[in-house]
Amino acid sequence: MKIFVSAGDHSGDLHGTNIIREIKKILPDAYITGFGGSLMADHSVILDKIADASIIGFWEPVKNIPRLYKNLKTASNFFKNENPDGVILIDYYGFNIHLAKEAKKSGIPVVYYVCPQVWATRRNRVKEIKKFVKKAVVIFPFEKEIYEREGIDCDFFGHPFVDIIPVSYKKASSDRFKIGIMPGSRVQEIDKHLTPFLNAFSLISKKINNAAGILPVFSQETKNYIMKNFFLPPDKIKFIKHDDYAARSEMDIAMTSSGTATVENTILGIPMVIGYKTSFLTYFIAKHLIKIKHIGMVNILSGDTVCPELIQNDLEPAKIAAACLKILQNKQIYDDTVRKLENISSGLGKPGVIGRAASGILEVFSKNV
Repeated sequence: MKIFVSAGDHSGDLHGTNIIREIKKILPDAYITGFGGSLMADHSVILDKIADASIIGFWEPVKNIPRLYKNLKTASNFFKNENPDGVILIDYYGFNIHLAKEAKKSGIPVVYYVCPQVWATRRNRVKEIKKFVKKAVVIFPFEKEIYEREGIDCDFFGHPFVDIIPVSYKKASSDRFKIGIMPGSRVQEIDKHLTPFLNAFSLISKKINNAAGILPVFSQETKNYIMKNFFLPPDKIKFIKHDDYAARSEMDIAMTSSGTATVENTILGIPMVIGYKTSFLTYFIAKHLIKIKHIGMVNILSGDTVCPELIQNDLEPAKIAAACLKILQNKQIYDDTVRKLENISSGLGKPGVIGRAASGILEVFSKNV
């Protein structure tokens, strides 16, 4: 079986890697190619590691139109000449919907795995997905009804992180408060978030003398970038790999940019202060498009503010530190937050999520063989 996969950011690269692994467990001889990142490249033939560049926002993709256009032509030619059995799209709607159109023209079934969050913004996107996608696979329970309401064949197998993140970690006893510093995986996120997070950590350290920082990074390149461009308090902050969940589970609290990390921390049971800051233009557009109250998935899933959020100009060190200390220094608030995180996590599905998703996807493609 020949399968084309497309992911456009670090999160998609991770999800792509895991679904490819599971597909190859079922079909060891499957030929898989497409667009992704360095993680997917270890398990398939990646034509462009566009996910490593991580083009996001409203303005940023405009600067990369030539690259995206070239990739679209490459995919279109591949569909016509190689006639793959199926196409798997992973989030990244702005580019992937064009791939879906090209695949549809060639009569190739498309599965959208990790569907766009149409419930948050640009709800008309679901109508475009309906035109070109044979099946949608969502990763949050409430999304299934949204897609099915529009007449789209949709499955919820659970959230992939249920398989990736063991929930059996127990915090080791320590005389230090461990503060997670998680500005995001993309350079533009790091540039916007890391300085206020580091300054907030310094403020927390003045109140809690034994505070220690934990800073997860996606790659050595990311670590080098941070060390070159930011001042880190000597001997107070430790770098770890982003997927070292054993080390991350030691965090007592985390300053976290909104995104994938909020879901990971929910499963790990780590209270958070969620922040996000972007360019003025991107924020201005997003403010008029986003139709939901919260930006952190933990709060979206709960329908309430389980973890405080600080957005744009509110993302300043004093407010971040105050929000962290309010949770850390009040046992009742802390324990109540952890309990709510556990309840939310339990709704994300049972282990075996990615295997079930792979089987469901291959079932769609096998009908085309």
